[in-house]
Amino acid sequence: MERIALKIGYLGTHYHGFQVQPQSAVPTIEGALFEALTALQIIEDRAIANYAAAGRTDKGVHAFAQVLSFDTAQRNLSPRMINSMLPRDIWVFGLAKPSTPSFNARKDALSRTYRYYLYAPPNTDLDVARIQDAAARFIGTHDFSNFAQAPGHHEQEAEHFSPIREITRLEISHDANSSFITIEIAANSFLRKMVRKIVTALTLVGRGSRACEWVDALLEREITEAIEPAPPYGLVLANVTYPEISFVEDEYAKRHIVARLTEALLMHASTAAVLERMIREYAPGTS
Repeated sequence: MERIALKIGYLGTHYHGFQVQPQSAVPTIEGALFEALTALQIIEDRAIANYAAAGRTDKGVHAFAQVLSFDTAQRNLSPRMINSMLPRDIWVFGLAKPSTPSFNARKDALSRTYRYYLYAPPNTDLDVARIQDAAARFIGTHDFSNFAQAPGHHEQEAEHFSPIREITRLEISHDANSSFITIEIAANSFLRKMVRKIVTALTLVGRGSRACEWVDALLEREITEAIEPAPPYGLVLANVTYPEISFVEDEYAKRHIVARLTEALLMHASTAAVLERMIREYAPGTS
């Protein structure tokens, strides 16, 4: 058996999250991956293979660089081989052979980086300076109970569960020529829906609905407030870092991935233009 790590990407739009849901037949990223890996006889049983994934993205969330690890007896693996069995919106583009047989994609991750694309068209009511001020308050170690979905019973019972997390970086960028504000956030790990709830808080401050001090009060648990998570379609798992592991990226596979994504971009850009026109057509006062 050989320890393998794969770097994968996906569009989460048509999936009910990353993780397989045993009691449901809904499509998931992990379910599609297992189908491909078992069909190619790369994995027969996830427990025997010591399978692990770096993160469990929610329904509708995307990934540039999710990471999987598992044991396999299959030799001469390549991303292009696995891609031949995957749907067009899931792909493998990198492979590594960790030097330690105990490498675990989840437990050995040093940090995870998420990126959120917040729509901010010209003349937006979002104040980028206010968002940046609020963002700075999240950096460091805090209790993020106000910025997470309530833990399930299995999480509550786990001895290691804690709402304490350390955000090492939270950067806000906005190009004057872009219709999006980019929010990039890195931490050792994240609670469920934590990133999207932080995005909602930043949006409320950016619109002037809340003051920056409101963020301080939430982090210090002076107040408790239910914050709705921002929509999932703007969120992407951008990177996961590890000590002493190097992925070899398959250039052939990447060329085919770019072709797939270009096709998807053309479709969505055209759909956006149609929707924009429909909004103008049906706006009150038009005839």
